[in-house]
Amino acid sequence: MTIKIVAALAVVGGLAACTSTPSATEADFGLSVDSLIKAQTASPVTLSNPSTAAVTGVDPDYAGNVVEEMRKSATKPAEVKKPIEMILMGGQGGG
Repeated sequence: MTIKIVAALAVVGGLAACTSTPSATEADFGLSVDSLIKAQTASPVTLSNPSTAAVTGVDPDYAGNVVEEMRKSATKPAEVKKPIEMILMGGQGGG
């Protein structure tokens, strides 16, 4: 009989834990993505009312920097082909 009471209390306690209010971390879970999108949006109004028109322009300085960086990385293909060097942790191999 006592085992049944203890088991019933354990079940009730487990169910009560599931229905408790979420912690601050649990309540905020997943909202970080939303806050990052809002922080990186130039015009927050477009999040709730997006335009259907095509993009017709871009900041010329930004575009110039992007193109310049892309050209820099494409002109150094040998950098990408370098072999990966082995990293040795204390006491492993080497001499």
